[in-house]
Amino acid sequence: MKTQIKQFFLRFFYFNTNERKGLTVLFFLMVFLQGLSFSYKYYVSAEDVPELSMIELDWLADTSTTNLYKKRDYNHPNHYTNSSKKYLFSHGKDTVYLNKKNSIKYPVDINSADSITLVYLPKIGPYLASKIIEYRTKLGGFHSLDQLTEIWSFKEDYLYDLSGKIWVDPKNITYLPINKVSFDELKSHPYFKYSLSRTIINYRMQHGNYKGIDDLKNIKTVNDSILHLIKPYIRFD
Repeated sequence: MKTQIKQFFLRFFYFNTNERKGLTVLFFLMVFLQGLSFSYKYYVSAEDVPELSMIELDWLADTSTTNLYKKRDYNHPNHYTNSSKKYLFSHGKDTVYLNKKNSIKYPVDINSADSITLVYLPKIGPYLASKIIEYRTKLGGFHSLDQLTEIWSFKEDYLYDLSGKIWVDPKNITYLPINKVSFDELKSHPYFKYSLSRTIINYRMQHGNYKGIDDLKNIKTVNDSILHLIKPYIRFD
């Protein structure tokens, strides 16, 4: 019986010298990685003070209307909770709750709203609020609510949730003087970029100042779709 069992193991579990060395190295490597993971989990402090985003700093700076307290929440995800009055952000095991005394007034002009106001809106957390402000700055202001869908992670369905709560004031748009703007200024705009900016500047240098939108139509690469995008941001003075 013992001989049969020995033959069974030798038949199915036999390893040559090189294979045994490989298994030994693999075993010690697994032990090392497990020990490294254990050490990181229990010896790296979770109490280090994290770097706050600009939006979170805005919350902290607004001490006149914000009540701030901290609460332990080991399971809560790292995001704001969009309730009517209470918002939170968390870093590791520390969750910070912030309460606003006064609610915002609808509709909100997204061309002038600050980060705190944007976070109050449905579906808008701190990350998306920062992206809205960043894109608004690059554009020089929004002329349509549909432009929000050009922001990565802003879903078209969000516009339905925000219906009646936001609007755009065209007075807050920064226009580009097409006859005076430099190449560097023009290409920094999301709708112009390098190629289109170079073409527009070269055409202006060859033919003189633009008198109106029809002059831009003379440029072969400027089609109706491009004109639709850039028209709200240019002026011909």
